[in-house]
Amino acid sequence: MLKNWMNLGALCVLLAMPGCIAVSKDAYDRDLGAMKQQQDLLEGQKKALADQLAASQGKNTKCDSDLSTCIREKQTALDELAGTKKALEQCTRSRGSGAVELAQCQIDKDKVQVELTRMKEERAKLQAELKELKDRLGKIEEGIRKVRERLQKLVDGGKLRIKIQAGFLVIEVSSDILFDLNKSDIKPTAKPVLQEIASALKDMSDKRFQVAGHTDNTGAAALNWRLSTARAIAVVEELVNQDGVSPDKLSAGGYGPYLPVADNGTEDGRKRNRRVEFLLMPDLSELLNLAQ
Repeated sequence: MLKNWMNLGALCVLLAMPGCIAVSKDAYDRDLGAMKQQQDLLEGQKKALADQLAASQGKNTKCDSDLSTCIREKQTALDELAGTKKALEQCTRSRGSGAVELAQCQIDKDKVQVELTRMKEERAKLQAELKELKDRLGKIEEGIRKVRERLQKLVDGGKLRIKIQAGFLVIEVSSDILFDLNKSDIKPTAKPVLQEIASALKDMSDKRFQVAGHTDNTGAAALNWRLSTARAIAVVEELVNQDGVSPDKLSAGGYGPYLPVADNGTEDGRKRNRRVEFLLMPDLSELLNLAQ
């Protein structure tokens, strides 16, 4: 209470001072309350501003971070764009090169097609020639078969041999059946054998045969050569004059001891080498046609 009276007294002194306006306590309290409210309001606004400032600073920090992220993403995008542009340029160059290669491939394809057509035509030609050759071989084989059948009895009787040598038909007759030793006159007992051979040769009237004489290696080679030739000629004359074989289908040759078929070191071998052969001769015109 005393304090209140002292404050009131101080206020009265102040109010009594010159230039001061007297204010009642109620007015003072009212003004003081208003000032207090205004101060509280300002404090509240200050706090709100501080909160807003803190929020703004947080947003500013986030914006800075977002900006940094955006800058990095922009650089990444620029790098990717540069890479894409480079790849596009390479693709464009490659496309140009690819176009050249494609054109060259087309040219090569056309060349291959032309070559393939040529090869097909050549193959067709070869197939036709092969068919013709097979037909010819078929005729020759048929003729050989007929000769074999015709002379089979003589083969079975040991009078002659029939063989295919180097692709040619060879009829082999021992000289001992046709001639006496060192002679070139045909023995009478040999004529039936030559007649059978002549009959077989006439079945192949479109073919030519060579009659070839052979000897063993005993005696002088020159004498053996002349003997083998004389024997071949004697057989040709017999086939033409007595058996009716066309002379333009026969030729004679002597080989002496130079084409043995057995060992001359044995009697059996020498006997085998003393022989007369009938060789089916190839048609040279056919061979030349095949060689073209």
